Amino acid sequence: MGELKKRVITGLCTAPVIAFLFYILPQLWFLLLLAAVCAVAVYEAARLAGTSMKYIIAILVILGLAPLYMRFFQIYMLWVMAVVCILIIIRVLARKTPVEKANRELMAECTVVLFSNFFIVLPFFYIYVLKELENLFPLILLFSIWASDIAAYFIGKNFGKHSLAPQISPKKTIEGLFGSILGSMVIVTAAHQLLGFTMVKALIVGAAMGVLGQAGDLLESSCKRVLETKDSSSLLPGHGGLLDRIDSFTFTAPFLYICLVWTI
Repeated sequence: MGELKKRVITGLCTAPVIAFLFYILPQLWFLLLLAAVCAVAVYEAARLAGTSMKYIIAILVILGLAPLYMRFFQIYMLWVMAVVCILIIIRVLARKTPVEKANRELMAECTVVLFSNFFIVLPFFYIYVLKELENLFPLILLFSIWASDIAAYFIGKNFGKHSLAPQISPKKTIEGLFGSILGSMVIVTAAHQLLGFTMVKALIVGAAMGVLGQAGDLLESSCKRVLETKDSSSLLPGHGGLLDRIDSFTFTAPFLYICLVWTI
């Protein structure tokens, strides 16, 4: 079965369920859903980094959602630092580990903790606070990212001739970037009244979200190239892992929230 066919089948099977859950779940259950997605993504990041403490890191990082939920932002920052300290203590106690391996793993673990908090947990918390503003906002964000990804894929595949960032992701093209911008603009402008945007603001926000979605994709592509892997996992046939599918939220979720707070 071709990759495109796998991609389409997986999308058709999962997209309605995800959209339904984004809309129907009450706020606390929605947060728990986001926490579960984050946990899997953090586990994938830790596995890619080659650390042996994948489960411990995933649990410790996800616990940071608790102070965020209660709006204890200072405690959240202290928790991020505490997690790094916990990992250092574990390595100090593991005296039988060879020096070179211990240092390499400790640096990998600390990098995963910092990356996961600021590029997975925080963006997903912004998805949650979008739902606090209005039940439909996370769904609009989701649809804009899907439209952006689909347009970028098909326009880039059929018309892409000019490389966007060959040193990071050789397959990405400038034409694909324009597709990403177009897809996001269509959804945001279609929902501009629900978002409380003027048509002009919707066009600007939609375009920016298309660019930011590609920026998140490039960030994850760079990480995978450094770690010499194609996908974060094989969880989703044709799509890779959860980490491969949520990268577009990294910058778009905080950005949309800020735009909405300035409007409401």
